[in-house]
Amino acid sequence: MSKLAIDNIKNLLPWSPLFAKQRGDGGEFMMLQGINIMTFTKHVRTEMNQGKCIFRKIFLLQGLLMLLTAMSCSRQSSVAPILVLASENGFGTYTGEILRAEGFNEYDIISVTDNKITESYLSHYDVILLAQPDIDTDKTESLKNYVLKGGNLIAIRPDTSLSGLFGIVPLGGKISEGYIGIDTESAEGRGLASESLQLHTDADKYLLDGAIAIAYLLSDSTVVSKYPALVSFEYGRGHSYAFTFNLNENIVYTRQGNPSFAGLEKDGINGLRAMDLFTDGWLDPSKNTLNQADLQMNLLTHCIENMAGYRKPLPRLWYFPDTLKSLVTLTNDGEYRSEADFETQFSDIDSAGASMTLYVMETNKVSRDWTDKWTSEGFEISGHPDDTREAGKPVWSNMDSLLGMKKKEISDLYGIKMKTIVNHWFVWCGTDSAGKPEFSAQAAIEAKHGLGMDINYAHYDNGSNQGHFLGEPGYNQGNFTGSGLVMKFATGKGKILDIFQHLNNVYDQQYNENHDPEGFFNCFKGLLDRSLNGEAYSFISIKSHNDEYYFSKEPLLKRIDYAHSKGIPVWTAEKLYDFVRLRDEAKFSDILWKNNRLSFLISSSKDHSSDLSVMIPYSYNNMTIKEISFDGQKSNYSVRKVKGYQYAFILVQPDSIHSITAQYSIIKH
Repeated sequence: MSKLAIDNIKNLLPWSPLFAKQRGDGGEFMMLQGINIMTFTKHVRTEMNQGKCIFRKIFLLQGLLMLLTAMSCSRQSSVAPILVLASENGFGTYTGEILRAEGFNEYDIISVTDNKITESYLSHYDVILLAQPDIDTDKTESLKNYVLKGGNLIAIRPDTSLSGLFGIVPLGGKISEGYIGIDTESAEGRGLASESLQLHTDADKYLLDGAIAIAYLLSDSTVVSKYPALVSFEYGRGHSYAFTFNLNENIVYTRQGNPSFAGLEKDGINGLRAMDLFTDGWLDPSKNTLNQADLQMNLLTHCIENMAGYRKPLPRLWYFPDTLKSLVTLTNDGEYRSEADFETQFSDIDSAGASMTLYVMETNKVSRDWTDKWTSEGFEISGHPDDTREAGKPVWSNMDSLLGMKKKEISDLYGIKMKTIVNHWFVWCGTDSAGKPEFSAQAAIEAKHGLGMDINYAHYDNGSNQGHFLGEPGYNQGNFTGSGLVMKFATGKGKILDIFQHLNNVYDQQYNENHDPEGFFNCFKGLLDRSLNGEAYSFISIKSHNDEYYFSKEPLLKRIDYAHSKGIPVWTAEKLYDFVRLRDEAKFSDILWKNNRLSFLISSSKDHSSDLSVMIPYSYNNMTIKEISFDGQKSNYSVRKVKGYQYAFILVQPDSIHSITAQYSIIKH
């Protein structure tokens, strides 16, 4: 840090005795480099709480802490190691959502039209992701020169004019609605599934011209073509990868369904639902247990990590709170019941050491005293909008109005801000405000009202004219969205919406109608077992209506016991939302590699009862981690293999800035 930056902080905080005690030639410098930054920030909190800070009325504490983080960036430039070149067009900016889901919260993103894109600008980055094909000729030349001189480039369905940069030759033509097969013997495919994975987007046909195929295209689930889906190539002193299909678009379509079915009744079940988007063969349910979308994101992650290895190892955030391998949420649609009906169920769940979200439809049957009682116990109360009067063709303006009224109702009666939502009958508006088909319209309405998490995608297909099109119930039931992760929605044009999609993958009415309590339990057990033991990592959401509690009580309590026996907590949707938001907004900075030592800061501005887990590559360039320091002190860590790669895991408390250093040493044979 520069002397000017230190002086600025001293001027801002002249009252701090920490400065009076550390007046030596470098004591202050070392402290502000992050070695004692936790001591410093805790001291700031204490002094502010005591009323000694003259800036209390001007600056919030979090703003001050972020100022310190920004000032400390002179250890290394503020440039992140990863650069994304993209725009909303073609789902380009969704690359950022994938990176955050995979824990890479250390990237910059600029438009492909930005005039900053020069060879000099690009040279500051370890890895560049070109997320769409339409890039100017001069910027294309800058990219080529960047790679030629030792840069690392990953392109998502690049323009054919860049083929030479990736060692492939365009043939013309496309494969539509195909599959990809990953070479699990490759470094990039190690630890991933060998089964074919669905594509819902066009893939371009290329032949290899010096490149190495990491994955191939399949015309159906079994017939492998000669055309690559992902290639690796050495270009000059640099390295490149190219996906021959739009990975981002495919992730969105796999998770959210077929955009061309927006606003259409398809499954024969009363009411327009998000699940209608997965009909007519869109979903290959035999692949549900694989988490297909997540595996394709894992493939991108392995490409990033292999490329970053030419410069320095990169830290990531783990998917779940603490070091958990799964997490369970429990929800209840209140329907027409009263607080007296909910009391027994809530008491049972509370006694079992779990918590539940209740979506209230008829607020006249639930009092403020009762909601105060249970929210104080860690339960969540939210709203359950009812637009079933137009369930067959919901209209934007009506859904918008109903949600606004329900939000106000919950606030006025209970003093509660709605964060998560489930609609009665899962009614899903399929047209935008102009009446045009849009498969994310309902999510957009909810985001407009400040809702943070939607749980309207649910595994219910009983009575459909397409059979069990979401997948057979029972132990082998998987995630029909191809994902066990909680990620944000995107529109059909690629704009990211500020609301998360959380799949309700264990649904009571799917099993109650056939009176199958064992199947209801086994569905959950299969998902949890695969997450814990098979790396099909999943956030699991259980729906347990009060109306069906006569049926679901025994399997529900059995599930809670099973989860706890595996060390997995059962949360409300709100608590999960708060964690996902925390993880999403946490940030790595000051990432520095020197003398076989990786150092960085991680900061977060939100508090939570659970910790974040930072993952640091355990092996790098014939070395392994010897020790890790946390805020200047030697720290314990665990080593775990994730998708074929080993990482050191270290827990990080949220709502703070932390300094982490990993010292590597050469492996002795």
